[in-house]
Amino acid sequence: MTNSNQQQFSDLERSVLRTLAFFDIFDYPLTLVELHKWLYQPARQHNLSDILTVVQSENLKGIIQHQFGFYFFAGRQAIIRIRLERYQIAEKKFKIALKTVRFLRWLSVVEMVAVCNNVGYNNGTEKSDIDFFMIISKGRLWWGRLMITLITTILGVRRHGVRIVDRVCLSFYTATNHLNLTDISLKPLDPYLVYWFATLAPIYSKQKTYQNFMAANDWLKTDLPNFYQTHLTSRREITDSPLVVAYHKLDRFFVTSWLGRWAERFAQLIETRHVKGYLGDAMNQNNTHVIISSDMLKFHKIDRRDQYRQAFLDRLIKLRLV
Repeated sequence: MTNSNQQQFSDLERSVLRTLAFFDIFDYPLTLVELHKWLYQPARQHNLSDILTVVQSENLKGIIQHQFGFYFFAGRQAIIRIRLERYQIAEKKFKIALKTVRFLRWLSVVEMVAVCNNVGYNNGTEKSDIDFFMIISKGRLWWGRLMITLITTILGVRRHGVRIVDRVCLSFYTATNHLNLTDISLKPLDPYLVYWFATLAPIYSKQKTYQNFMAANDWLKTDLPNFYQTHLTSRREITDSPLVVAYHKLDRFFVTSWLGRWAERFAQLIETRHVKGYLGDAMNQNNTHVIISSDMLKFHKIDRRDQYRQAFLDRLIKLRLV
């Protein structure tokens, strides 16, 4: 990966190398289509043939290798096997996620559930949990969290304590009135958050919530101008049956009434006590790791974005790109 000859790179070559450098952190070689879709910070949009020309160029020979349809840094061909093995692992974890969402979708306040982080793009390990990112109806965030916690506990899939492997992690919620997440971005650079968005797997989305969420975060196009929204196959997506839709109408009557407002306050009281006990001093840190408000709940006591950003910069330094 080291640029020992100190070549001068074109803008597109630099973008290709930056993209490979980020995913190299996670032992994830990229296909040509992925390189195009996730191309990091090019000066403009590029088509697929532009990317193909660059990865085959003499200037990148000895830095980039290609094998079995994947592109990666020279000497890193072992990560092809890792990617293929992790895809099989992800298949099992997605089945657990889908089974869970078949129950959660009955809650009318649940607008979207996405699998995120490594499992979202089929790169989790055997020991990984399954991270959920959820969008909840405005004004019912705490009620939504309480019911989701209750259901996943009954199902025996909620991550807690030492129960981590193949468990669902419920640590990130936002409300429909807080879809733009620029306020949680690290400054001046947050490559992990950029690719967190890009690799979300929206396994349940009610009334185009995922599309609205991505539209609210169109700033992503600044870093990934070639990016387009994810469309999962039917086997990795849950939709509402007519019975679920009918039940939502009944449930909405409750959650929008005075009883719903009382339930939200009750849930906030109960959940706040629990969260304080779990988070401890992390609640008092002035950062974006832990956020507790009426429209966002983010419980990341250990937020590794700083660590990943440094690993990314270290790779760019070796390539003499910074």
